Amino acid sequence: MSAIGRTGFMTRVAAALAVVVGLATFGSGVHASGGNPLSFGKPDFELTGRVYDEATKEPIEGAYVVALYYVDVIGPAALTTKCVRAKGMYTGNDGTFHFPVEKRDGNSPGKVMAIKSGYFSLWPVIPPTDVWKKQGKEAYSGRDLPLQKQDLQKPSWQMGHGDVYCTGAEWREDVEAAIEFLKLRLAEVRRLGLTGDKGLKAIEAKIDDLQSLPTKSRNK
Repeated sequence: MSAIGRTGFMTRVAAALAVVVGLATFGSGVHASGGNPLSFGKPDFELTGRVYDEATKEPIEGAYVVALYYVDVIGPAALTTKCVRAKGMYTGNDGTFHFPVEKRDGNSPGKVMAIKSGYFSLWPVIPPTDVWKKQGKEAYSGRDLPLQKQDLQKPSWQMGHGDVYCTGAEWREDVEAAIEFLKLRLAEVRRLGLTGDKGLKAIEAKIDDLQSLPTKSRNK
């Protein structure tokens, strides 16, 4: 790889890591603030947003959007979260999406991400910290997801977040959206030649793991 190629690769890696760190910090803000009385009771609003082209600001039709739902995990050193469920939908011609907010705890859902062939993910639109900590309707509206067109000469592998693997899920029905997202990612990674056979097999293995989960109907 040339010096220019290495520089471009490292820049994309740094940008992707920044997104992961930023999302982790954002998602833990409610807990770090000591909680909020609004976290009790079922919300009467949804998480809403729009997928759009960063360059043109036009809505993107046919993007697949996934919302991830988490539970808290108390570890020996810190409070962490794990994804236990995913919900998904394709955008219409207005690029909008919506998902139920099950609790005002910052986890339900905790993240949203979008994928569309020919695009890669950018930093999602998130509310200011003070708005997020209040966990009102404003914290869950306008959660737009900008995407940028791929440069075929130096394509980016940034397509969603690793939490889409939903490692805490117990039932197949809870991860159908995650499976759909990963299949779309696999097809795009293969199309762009972003990884070799080993990398493709790793994604396929993750999909197989989710598809092998038991169904709720089987356990009734």
